[in-house]
Amino acid sequence: MDEFTKSISNFFEQSLQSFDPNGKTGIGEHGLISCGNRVQIRHVPFDSPCIILVLSGQKIMIEKGQDIICNTGNALTVPSPGSYDLRNEPDRRSGRYRALVIPFEVTDIEHLLRLHQLQPHHRQVAPQILHFNIQADLANAIRHYLTPSSDDHLIRHRLLELLLILLRQDERLMTYSLCQPSWSQKVRSIFATDLAKKWEIVEVCQRLAISESTLRRNLKREQTGFRDLLVEQRLSAALMLLLQTSQSITQIAYDCGYLSVSRFSSNFSKRFGLPPTELRISLNESEQKMTVCEQS
Repeated sequence: MDEFTKSISNFFEQSLQSFDPNGKTGIGEHGLISCGNRVQIRHVPFDSPCIILVLSGQKIMIEKGQDIICNTGNALTVPSPGSYDLRNEPDRRSGRYRALVIPFEVTDIEHLLRLHQLQPHHRQVAPQILHFNIQADLANAIRHYLTPSSDDHLIRHRLLELLLILLRQDERLMTYSLCQPSWSQKVRSIFATDLAKKWEIVEVCQRLAISESTLRRNLKREQTGFRDLLVEQRLSAALMLLLQTSQSITQIAYDCGYLSVSRFSSNFSKRFGLPPTELRISLNESEQKMTVCEQS
């Protein structure tokens, strides 16, 4: 890693002061993924597009059978909705993997296209994971974005600046604007507003202004169901909380709608192939290797 890249990584380390000893931070406008071992996770859901900047180590994402490798100091953008296999490799010298995750919305890309009168040139190309080298203008934009502010409008303006620079580097980012939310994604977005709530399909249909029969038919067309989506959203959120925060497993279970920690642990194990306690321990151990496997 050259001196310029080192200076970028050092800035990120100094800017994110909310880490605990294991290097985790809460989920807000951005989050930090940190682990001290090789972590492999299958079928990780991405409900919103995001920017992933690797601060230490290496991230490998698999798309259509091909490995997309992102080394320290580089970035990826990931479209949504989607589900990807990924692997996080710790840096050999520091012994840790760290990556900054910055979520954004499809509407952010749409706004930039309207504002700058741009048109996607790749309408026949499906949105895909994109790789970016961190150059001076992009590094400065990320520094700007990470500068603390209580002004939500200012934060969004900085995010749009960041996305515009990425778009200038690779026009294929425009295709993210072509991703329209599926019915599954719309339902999961509602669940995400309160994972602990006892959701009923009637209330969700009211929020979506759609009949129950129509929603069930649309979800069946997408090969899923109302209860399946609720379980998946809760477990996916729990996975992210385990990866990004130091909240206790008991608190995560309750926050994600489980009254029984044992039932949460059982469902988590069936979904990802190991109990949450083992995942949490593995994330904090420097030499252990682990694989999180989806159980079909």
